[in-house]
Amino acid sequence: MAGPLTVAVATRIVDEPAARLLAEAVPEGVTVTYAPLDYRDGGGAVDVPDQWRSLLAAADVLVGFAEQFADLGAVAPRLRWIHHCGAGYERVDLEGLASRGIGLVNAAGAGADGIAEFVVLAMLSLARDAGAHHRAQQERRWVRTATKELRGRRLTVLGAGEIGSRVCRLGAALGLDVTCVRDRPALGAPTGARRVVGQPSLHEVLCSTDVLVLAAPLTKRTEHVVGADALAALPPGALLVNVARAGLVDHDALVAALSDGRLGGAWLDVLPEEPLPPTSPLWDVPGLAISSHNAVAVRSYPSNVARQVAAGVTDWLAGRPVAHVVLPLPAPPVSP
Repeated sequence: MAGPLTVAVATRIVDEPAARLLAEAVPEGVTVTYAPLDYRDGGGAVDVPDQWRSLLAAADVLVGFAEQFADLGAVAPRLRWIHHCGAGYERVDLEGLASRGIGLVNAAGAGADGIAEFVVLAMLSLARDAGAHHRAQQERRWVRTATKELRGRRLTVLGAGEIGSRVCRLGAALGLDVTCVRDRPALGAPTGARRVVGQPSLHEVLCSTDVLVLAAPLTKRTEHVVGADALAALPPGALLVNVARAGLVDHDALVAALSDGRLGGAWLDVLPEEPLPPTSPLWDVPGLAISSHNAVAVRSYPSNVARQVAAGVTDWLAGRPVAHVVLPLPAPPVSP
């Protein structure tokens, strides 16, 4: 029988209504506390206010970001696992957590619908030159410009996770010819994709790609996967959308491809430095749209995370597999 359990919500990304939703959804006997630390773009430790230290010290499960604590062991000595509030966890010290027997679950899928919709926004905006229409309005000029629709173009989606799979489906609904590039092509093509290939075949696929969407995690294999060679392989006028991690792209090569007109346009929701400084030359690159990591900023995100945590805690206590486990979870506490 499971013993008493405390879940500490330790990030403002999960707001108070979502924390109340979590408290209502967890099994009886589970306590939910709220110690909302500020979220810092780019990661890094934050100060823990004194009034919240006792809440975090009692936590068996932490909802937040491991990297926001300079000394997690001292702040949360009882900790059994962390529900990381993002899909990407490349800044988490996995070895450090594993050495202490602390499990890790990520929030894959919590923002997937919103991000996939944002990809559609980005693709349509680039394809139909929304920026030019906005500039004309600001200048009070009546301008009619012919652009090319997305239907019939060839879309390549790198990544077949929660986000990539949705992008494949939405891309097909828009009439795009969809190819998915994934680590394990033997798992098959996501709904909407006409074909699936492994990452070693990426450059072959790029030669016939009109729109490239990056939705893969950042790993040693995907770092700078879109470099000068990959960009050169794309047909002239191709479009690029990155909603994954900035490290997937060699930004010097991207700037060169945009500046000389080989690339038709690019949309970056993730940047090599966040927040991107006002002095960064990326702000002024022709054909480049920047959206300040807003693809995931949907109002449903806090409640989606809360539901994930409730489901994870419930399954963990019941001895069932927990979704989106990155590091194995230890056994739950047992009542005497």
